Amino acid sequence: MTMDECPLVQIRVRARALVAMARDGDTAGLVDALDRLTSEQAAGGPGAHQIVGELISAAVQMVALRAGDMPAHTLFAVDIRDDVDNAVAIDHLEPPLRATIRALLAELNGHPDDARFQLELALRDIDMEATLEVVVHALLWTIGMLEWCEDEGVDVPDWLRGAGLAA
Repeated sequence: MTMDECPLVQIRVRARALVAMARDGDTAGLVDALDRLTSEQAAGGPGAHQIVGELISAAVQMVALRAGDMPAHTLFAVDIRDDVDNAVAIDHLEPPLRATIRALLAELNGHPDDARFQLELALRDIDMEATLEVVVHALLWTIGMLEWCEDEGVDVPDWLRGAGLAA
């Protein structure tokens, strides 16, 4: 099976490349890659939502490893803080970021259809600034969990192994 036959492989290759660029501080490469994603989406190609979805899925897998055994019906929540550590209500966030956080929570809480819907909301406008905000947050969450896994010697999703600084 070639990469052309497996869209998931292509999506993961691109998501892994974004993680590697972010970890290696390749800002120019990251901006170029995001610009290509936005252009491809505008032309009807694969959208950033697929790549963000894979990043969120990977982060969720690693959060589950970090959380360990949990009682049934455990619900995840977030505590959102501003730059001076004040609590921020999710409804006060810009819509793309709000939807991205809701996508992460939906995935964490076992609602993948809701997660996909939220990602569609987050990235429905083909706007470089909104796309950048969504992708950057997904990258930060994924990289944070990836670094925790590496520090703790915990396995990461195979497709993320060796992405960036740890390579």
